[in-house]
Amino acid sequence: MKPITSFFLFSTLFCLSLFPQSIVATVNQNNATGANLIETACQHSGQRDLCVNSLESDPNTHNADLTGLALIALRIASSNASDISEHAKLLFKDSTLEPAVQDGAGECLDHYLDAAEQLDDSIAALLAKAYKDVDTWVKVAIGDADQCETALKGKESTMGPKNELFRQLCNNALAITKVLAEK
Repeated sequence: MKPITSFFLFSTLFCLSLFPQSIVATVNQNNATGANLIETACQHSGQRDLCVNSLESDPNTHNADLTGLALIALRIASSNASDISEHAKLLFKDSTLEPAVQDGAGECLDHYLDAAEQLDDSIAALLAKAYKDVDTWVKVAIGDADQCETALKGKESTMGPKNELFRQLCNNALAITKVLAEK
């Protein structure tokens, strides 16, 4: 990753970690609160239970409006991308693995670093109410997961389930953004 890209990624994540309450603690829309708002937010998700459970696991959801829930969903997906990047880095450095698996893990590392950047861009777009841009950036991040999967196709790896969970978390964020865009 280029130094300027690294700086941008880490500074964005740092800023988001410092101000999560200010981002998501806003007035609830349409008088929906708590679980009702989460149910509304997750209504279009193909993985409704995962959507609800992941949002409910974040302590900021009880004060969040629909935009806040979308931000939380994006942050959860971004955090997952970071976790997968770390896993891919470990696989890449594991000299006991076949070279083809190590190479595939290296590609996955690059793709997930890109995916994290795309999700950061989607957060910025959401804050600007540019919902089509959110859709674009999240779909690009999903494409990075697909490319990781392709890089490891036919190779024994632990990345498959991780890629699938990442896709589902991204799709949850898209579903919430869709509800938000309809409002």
